Amino acid sequence: DEYLLTMLGDINNEYFCDDWVAFYTLAKSDSLYQCYKDFDEIIDEVIDFFKFADLEIIQTFSASRLSTAKRRQTSLTIFKSFIDSNTLQIDLITSKKLKEYVEFLTRKVYAPATIINAISDIRVIFNAAKDFYNDEELGIIKIPTSPFKKFVMPPHREAKKKNLSIEQIKKIRDLDLKADADSLARDIFMLSFYMCGINANDLYDYMIDPAISRLDYTRNKTKGERKDNAFISVMVIDEARPLVEKYAVLLKIRFKKTANLNNRLSLSLSKIIGPAIGIQDLTYYHARHSFATLARNTCRFSMDDVGAALNHKSSTITDIYVAKDWSIIDEVQRKVVERLK
Repeated sequence: DEYLLTMLGDINNEYFCDDWVAFYTLAKSDSLYQCYKDFDEIIDEVIDFFKFADLEIIQTFSASRLSTAKRRQTSLTIFKSFIDSNTLQIDLITSKKLKEYVEFLTRKVYAPATIINAISDIRVIFNAAKDFYNDEELGIIKIPTSPFKKFVMPPHREAKKKNLSIEQIKKIRDLDLKADADSLARDIFMLSFYMCGINANDLYDYMIDPAISRLDYTRNKTKGERKDNAFISVMVIDEARPLVEKYAVLLKIRFKKTANLNNRLSLSLSKIIGPAIGIQDLTYYHARHSFATLARNTCRFSMDDVGAALNHKSSTITDIYVAKDWSIIDEVQRKVVERLK
């Protein structure tokens, strides 16, 4: 039957004989589109959430969104431990199951922020699966459920602010450190503060020329999520100049990958530098938080200007029409760093 063979063109030969019979029956009495649609339902695969999630995380890694990919990988591992299996039929994810998951995380004494992130990552992956498998325009709905619509996210307590006073930042800057590794951690911390709270992985990836007057880069954490590719241009001010000249090449020589740099920063800041100036649990992100807090509360810049300096995404429609003006960020940067003089 040439008509049937034409319709079968792209169908994979792996299907069993009974499936072909079912398809032939449909083909004799229906349109080509309906034929494919109904046949797909007959032999429809069971969608494995974990299998899809693994592929989604690989794509996130491929897009160089490393911190996001690693966090989602951790969230998926925790979810698998809750399910106690490496496979999960996607329609078994219900609002009731999500509530049980929150109770599981609470019993395991996970921090509130970790619980929020764990649930949020599962939601992002679930919605990505719906976008991939469903086509509402064609009436193809392989994942009809929406468990997160009914599910109520647990309340998120405001985290303790990681901002330091001007005097505390000065103490970090002027601290006499014996070990080179600790001095490096202190310098990179200060470089982040001088450069509008830049993340360590962005410094590692983009600060490769010691002679630059501006550091132009796309923020790794969010560049795959924004239309502007999370691009920013930050001035290399006088305070940052000697550190850029020293570490622009050295970082990649000293550390084979960003994770090694982050480990060094975490160890030195929390175990050596923080205790030396009386700050418990000092982290690299204290530099970014402190820059933002000083910009807003001390220098009195608007939240929009502070957000621009931090390279945050803006949600206003006005941004479509207004060109970027790096001089505004330069002004925020100068005024904040001047407070250390």
